[in-house]
Amino acid sequence: MEQDTNLSKQTFIPVILGASIGVYSTARSFHEAYGVKTLSVSRQLIGPIKHSAIIVPVLEPNMEESDALLACLNKIAQTYPDTPKIIIGSDDWHVEMVVDLRDKLNGNWIVPYTDRESLHTVIDKAKFYELCDGLDVDYPKYIAFDGNHSLDPELPFTFPVVIKPTSRVSYENLKFPGKKKVFTAHDRQELDQIITLIRNAGYLDELIVQEFIPGDDTAMHILTLYIAQDGEVKLASFGQTLLEDHTPGGIGNPVTIRTLRNDEAVEQATRIVKQVGYIGFANFDLKYDSRDGKYKFFELNPRLGRSNYYVTTGGHNPVEYYIKDFLENQPLSYTVAEKEMIYTILPKGLLMKHLKDTQLRDRVNTLYKEKRVKNPMFYFSVEKNLKRLLYVIVSTFNFYRKFKKYPPL
Repeated sequence: MEQDTNLSKQTFIPVILGASIGVYSTARSFHEAYGVKTLSVSRQLIGPIKHSAIIVPVLEPNMEESDALLACLNKIAQTYPDTPKIIIGSDDWHVEMVVDLRDKLNGNWIVPYTDRESLHTVIDKAKFYELCDGLDVDYPKYIAFDGNHSLDPELPFTFPVVIKPTSRVSYENLKFPGKKKVFTAHDRQELDQIITLIRNAGYLDELIVQEFIPGDDTAMHILTLYIAQDGEVKLASFGQTLLEDHTPGGIGNPVTIRTLRNDEAVEQATRIVKQVGYIGFANFDLKYDSRDGKYKFFELNPRLGRSNYYVTTGGHNPVEYYIKDFLENQPLSYTVAEKEMIYTILPKGLLMKHLKDTQLRDRVNTLYKEKRVKNPMFYFSVEKNLKRLLYVIVSTFNFYRKFKKYPPL
């Protein structure tokens, strides 16, 4: 591996696994805060990180295999032996692999993640719901069953229902026609067909059948907590999703978020992370249930989310918490984000077209007029490569095609 001159001069090197918009967003946050470049590790070089001035890409086609990833990381350590390196995953399976490899890494590696036991408790959706139940945290009704058991003929809730794997890590490695992150069934026949599809693809771990909570994309919310090494929450950043991605591979990913403050959701999430002794970033998905006025917790992602730049947009750069806590050993005070801003990767016209609530449309329009809107891909003061500029413009307007083919419900 050839040494990059700029990376070798840095006081630390962020090493991020993946190549998504979330990876670029985190790299941008590092660059904004510290002026450093990021080293990315991915299977292939794709648009979000391609031709970037702030990312040095490393390709490892077999990075889903622990031996291959470990060898790649050891090469990085050999190339930059004296520089602290902080490793960050952009997907759940990245985080699980890094935690499993923690004791095998050579060199000055910082692994800012919780222990294996806590990790497995929070990423398994059935265990997460059991945790919520014991802590009086609101969550949707569900049934969990593994490949050795069939689903009961009668469900304790009505259709439509949501179907999803409890283990995203094992599900991620499967490839099959009709695969989705999350499925929705409108009757029993469709439910049985979906279960058969998933089982025949080789997924035999637990599946969850969950009640469908009514509401459009604006009922979805996101909460990011940072829990320091002392076990205390240091940052809470809440947001309302305005639009989600509805393509089969990206369904549920927020593409526009309005940052807000919600102390009730923060208090419930804090109970969860304190109970399991969790440290690092925790990214929660929630949905507001208009039937009872409560926010229902769907899951905890043990990392910064794909749309993590909403936290930076709201005035609190999350990567500073990593560096202050793990590298500089600085004490951190508790902060709750409350500045109202818009994070988006969409053209304004497309966003406004799909916002149904008139009052919300007016508020978003006001935030645009006040220039309280940020797109992580629009880093034009730094990114000067013409090929990258073309990619950013084309990919942004490509959302018109995606939303036409896969419109919001």
